[in-house]
Amino acid sequence: MNKLGEGFLRAALCATVLAVMAAFSAASAQGDVGAPLAGIESYLDGIAAAQMGDDYPPGMTVAVATPEGAFVKSYGVADFDTGEPATPDTLFRIASVSKTFIWVSVMMLYDEGKIDLDADVNTYLKNIRIPEAFGAPVTMNDLMAHRAGFEDTLGDFFESRSGRTYEEAMIRHMPKRVAPPGLRSSYSNWGSDLAAQIVADVSGVPYDEFVRTRILTPLGMDSTTMRDPASIAGKPLNDPALDARMAKPHKLEGGAPKVLAQDAIEPTYAAGAFAMSARDMAKWMQMFLRGGAYGDRGARLLSPQAFAIMRTRAFPDRPNAPDFAHGFMETEMAGYTTFGHGGTLTGFIADMTIVPSLHTGVFVVVNGAEGTRVSDAVSLAVVEKIAGADPYSQGEPEQADAALIAAAQDAAGIYLGDRRLFSKFEKIASLGGEMTIVAHDDGSLTASTEGSVKRYFPIAPDTWTDRARDRLHAYRGKDGKVIRISARMGTNTFERIGFFQSSGVLFTGLCAAAFFSLTAFLGAWRRQGRRIRETGAGLALSIGQIAVALSWFAFLGIFVWALMVLSGASLTDLVEIGWPPSALVAAQVAAYAAAAAALANAAASVPVWTASGWSVWRKAHHALFAAAGLFAVYGLWEWRIILAPMTTT
Repeated sequence: MNKLGEGFLRAALCATVLAVMAAFSAASAQGDVGAPLAGIESYLDGIAAAQMGDDYPPGMTVAVATPEGAFVKSYGVADFDTGEPATPDTLFRIASVSKTFIWVSVMMLYDEGKIDLDADVNTYLKNIRIPEAFGAPVTMNDLMAHRAGFEDTLGDFFESRSGRTYEEAMIRHMPKRVAPPGLRSSYSNWGSDLAAQIVADVSGVPYDEFVRTRILTPLGMDSTTMRDPASIAGKPLNDPALDARMAKPHKLEGGAPKVLAQDAIEPTYAAGAFAMSARDMAKWMQMFLRGGAYGDRGARLLSPQAFAIMRTRAFPDRPNAPDFAHGFMETEMAGYTTFGHGGTLTGFIADMTIVPSLHTGVFVVVNGAEGTRVSDAVSLAVVEKIAGADPYSQGEPEQADAALIAAAQDAAGIYLGDRRLFSKFEKIASLGGEMTIVAHDDGSLTASTEGSVKRYFPIAPDTWTDRARDRLHAYRGKDGKVIRISARMGTNTFERIGFFQSSGVLFTGLCAAAFFSLTAFLGAWRRQGRRIRETGAGLALSIGQIAVALSWFAFLGIFVWALMVLSGASLTDLVEIGWPPSALVAAQVAAYAAAAAALANAAASVPVWTASGWSVWRKAHHALFAAAGLFAVYGLWEWRIILAPMTTT
């Protein structure tokens, strides 16, 4: 059967299931709670007490919905400074859960015959043009699966003070296409914002107006905002009464919560600026639990067919591991298939999980974001409670067979995530971000990345799982070797790399350059006051070598400063500083100076050996210094510190 036929078959099967789900009806999002919600309050009270110890996170709001009703409750405070309590009417920012409104909007237009999910997106865009690449167009299916092949973007997060429109900001920060569509998963805010622009271009009204009139008003969601609050935007973009009910973000400082400024998302707000109350989120989840229906008179946002397609994966290449089903993260919890979305902003972490087989949706958001993802942990605990699963009765995993053990050995290696900048200076944000996979004798894997270490056990060929929702899936090339790993809830794939593509090539080169710079200084110090045989050219070359060493030390000092600025600043801090920060500009200038000095040092090798009058040991040292410098220059180029543009706003 061809791909198109398979798609129709999957859609038909999903439509049959969802038609049964859609038969459920309810009077309102706050009706009588059903059996799945029995005892949920006392259970949540216990979880909240455990997860919110020492006043962190300061506040949490929860909604647990069924087709017939919902339970909502909030804990802690919306603002630690004032002590204002969090209530079910407090608005929390939901970060990337905002994207679920983009994908439902797309499917509504699909339902109306206005969008073809397999068509070139340029068909629908009025002023933005996606350049041709790889002989294949970007489609809506690619955008919804985060497989369009775009590199990551950065500058669009610093546009809030530019005065540019949504569309102008999108054009200015269009990412480079770095992979064929469909090949890799690389979570893309820009790609999601592009889909929202398509909604605007096709419908003929701004995206926020479409959502307000076509979704929020029909569902009675009157406690939802879509734009940055006035406190950070500098002007009212939402109903001021709703902005006044918005929880404050916090970070942990000195052992106590500290109130932060809200993240600025404007002007490309669609992918992450929304805020809403638990009551509104309950209504949103009920629409999903009813298969696209809402209210008590059979009204629908989506037809059963469109809803079924939305719930079907466009790329069925990792059926046992998490992936996107037309914009929604699909995975498994407590043995049940789930779909939903998570999100993170400075000071907020949100999670929305829908479990169709349990007729349950869970939403959790907190206003403190350090440490573990509390929202994910609470969602998992609630689902396991409703499913009747015992997380402590799993026992030891069974011994893997020889094939699974061999698969684990094949997967061992070093990988670098595809969600990164490939073509710009800011690629350095990925330094040290490799995932190292180690295979064990029982067929399990240990994956280490950015300080996190997880153990995964085999459940199917080339697929491993941890206790939570994450799974690893290995992709193989034509030669049968593992070339790529899917991880992080299916939002990202990681490419197998060698040493010369890793952070190690830069760090090794810089360490070598630093070592020979230091020994050049020590040699010059040792020769002070001694009669050293060298020619006039040799004296000039000695001075030049010291200048090269100084250039490397200057670069290293400035580079460390730049990395400290990046690692110690939040998005809000960087917006306040302005992009690019002066530390990054200085680092790039210093990198060019060091690279030029290294090339000059290498070019000096001929006169060093023919006209310097140096001893053989000094000549050998110079040769090694020149080689180390060239190796370091390669590392600077590989990590786009030189010969690459820097993002500007």
